[in-house]
Amino acid sequence: MDPLLPATESPVAIVTAASRGIGAAIARELAARGYRLALMSRSEGSLHLAEELGGVGIQGSVTDVADINALVALTMETYGRIDAVVNNSGRYSDILQHHIEKLPRLTGARLTLEPNDADDLLGIPDAAWHAGLDLVMLNCVRMARAVTPHMLTQGGGAIVNISGMESVQPRLIYPLGPLRLALHGFAKLYADRSGRAGIRMNCVLPGVMENASSTDPSMTDAIPLRRQGGLDELAKTVAFLLSADSGYISGQMILVDGGLNRGL
Repeated sequence: MDPLLPATESPVAIVTAASRGIGAAIARELAARGYRLALMSRSEGSLHLAEELGGVGIQGSVTDVADINALVALTMETYGRIDAVVNNSGRYSDILQHHIEKLPRLTGARLTLEPNDADDLLGIPDAAWHAGLDLVMLNCVRMARAVTPHMLTQGGGAIVNISGMESVQPRLIYPLGPLRLALHGFAKLYADRSGRAGIRMNCVLPGVMENASSTDPSMTDAIPLRRQGGLDELAKTVAFLLSADSGYISGQMILVDGGLNRGL
């Protein structure tokens, strides 16, 4: 338990994009560890999950400042504190579908460092790049602006941003992946700035997880552990980084990818 937390209280966590997949798995893991939850997603799924887990939730988008502020306000009104934040936003599939005609299939060959690929990288419109930056990096900046004053008042906190493996080894299957490097840079700067106040920020970089779409059985051959990652495994990594057990880890990018990538 966090040493800054009153002994009679359970820690409070915000999780975004929590209706399904990675976000829902993290919410369930945190609830099992005694966290009180505030959830948000664009669908009503976060409301249903929050009710199931005994928390609170709103329907909203991480790209909307008003929605983020409303989530933080609801959390403070309900619990009076914010100990942990998980910034989850998905893998920008909506952006790809709106701006790129065909989303290529993920296969073992496409996970190699030099795939024989003719995808038109230069055909991605500016709108997709801007939307990607908004979704995978600026959402974390917005949340940090909203929660940091509360964490400063209470004497600390922990933030985990869900990034992706495509940032450390860019692949054409994830053409907007390099945008996540901006998130990593922000996380390091934030960790440097806020560490003296007891606030930590780290990024978790999932590999090919069990909820991956557009996959091929051959892709597991490229993964040293020869399998996709479990959502529960990823959720446990996030829970560790939010806990006092990782109290000396800040500003780091943690790959959870079965050994597929070569690190930072």
